Amino acid sequence: MGADTTRSERGRGPTLRTRLTLVYTGVFALGGVLLLGANYLVASASLRDRGVSLAMTIETVAREDGSPYPSEPAQPAWPLDSWAETQEKAGVAEPAALLVDGYQDGVLSDMLVNSVLALVAITLLAAAAGWLIAGRPMRRLHRVTETARTLSEHDLHSRLGLTGPDDEFRELGDTFDAMLSRLERAFDSQRRFVANASHELRTPLAVQRAALEVPLAQDRVPDDLRPAFRRALDSVGRSESLISGLLLLARSDRGLARTEEVDLAGIVRDTAARHEADAREAGVDLRVDTEAAAVAGDAVLLEHLVRNLVENAVRHNTSGGWVEARLRTAHGRTVVKVTNTGAEIADPDALFEPFHRGDAARLRGARPGSGLGLSIVRSIATAHGATVVARARPGGGLVVTVGFPVP
Repeated sequence: MGADTTRSERGRGPTLRTRLTLVYTGVFALGGVLLLGANYLVASASLRDRGVSLAMTIETVAREDGSPYPSEPAQPAWPLDSWAETQEKAGVAEPAALLVDGYQDGVLSDMLVNSVLALVAITLLAAAAGWLIAGRPMRRLHRVTETARTLSEHDLHSRLGLTGPDDEFRELGDTFDAMLSRLERAFDSQRRFVANASHELRTPLAVQRAALEVPLAQDRVPDDLRPAFRRALDSVGRSESLISGLLLLARSDRGLARTEEVDLAGIVRDTAARHEADAREAGVDLRVDTEAAAVAGDAVLLEHLVRNLVENAVRHNTSGGWVEARLRTAHGRTVVKVTNTGAEIADPDALFEPFHRGDAARLRGARPGSGLGLSIVRSIATAHGATVVARARPGGGLVVTVGFPVP
């Protein structure tokens, strides 16, 4: 079993709150048992010492009533056993001794039973009190756990801001907040670097494209060099596409500066219309099924999201296959679903990673595209508060579903 084994795989044990409650209850119960035992011993010794006095009183009353007890004067308080032996040697019946023994046993029995019942009741109250006492610090710990579980690179601005006593839990929360601040600064720096680097690279690429296209357009390139010029121009085009994708990814990762109501159905229809020619050329049947729907967001980013979905579905397909783009609103969500035929996909979730094309290859080879399509889709969906899920289609292909909240 590896180090990354999850709690569910290990089996869920008692919570810390439960363990603390059990400790509180166990300590209280043990103390109660010791106190009960000491109380029992003290009461037993006291009854045995004072039992003789009770017996002597009974004897005196019996003599005054004419009972056949010896006429000796009453003795000092003896141990009960010695007094009983004296009565037995004198040949006198022992009703007083028996009465004292019964009295002692009855008192001790009542005390023991009542004490045990009281101990059980108080132990249950102690368990409930321990549960409540342990709950307050555990709530702060649960807050740390929930924040860590839901955290992602897109909401590093979240902070715990724990309140309460200045204890270990408060120190843990402050340390966690400080870690989030460092991570937020690191991710922001990375995004700014990607955006700035991508922007700066566009100018030299534009110069390279012009340097290659102008000689080709003026027919000033020797025939034996034309293939090399074409390959260089194609390489520049791929680099520009990659840089455009990185800029779009950096922009969507920053979130939305403002939102407006966007006709998502119109975007789906227009995008499908622009890709009909590419679909026919690839031998792919492109189908569209939409209903009226609007979402709150950025129209440009939403257009890029739908375009990437449709482009990927047409590009990663087979001749004679099909692509279906559907738009529906149900259960408080506006859902865009793009389904396509194609090759078998073992791990659909890996397609959302940058530069991943469904296999181990990162180089272009015969496969077009920059490998950023679904990464951009996920980033734009997250910026709009939407969820995106990809699953393999039985028989080959992919089903990508994006669910937007209804404005």
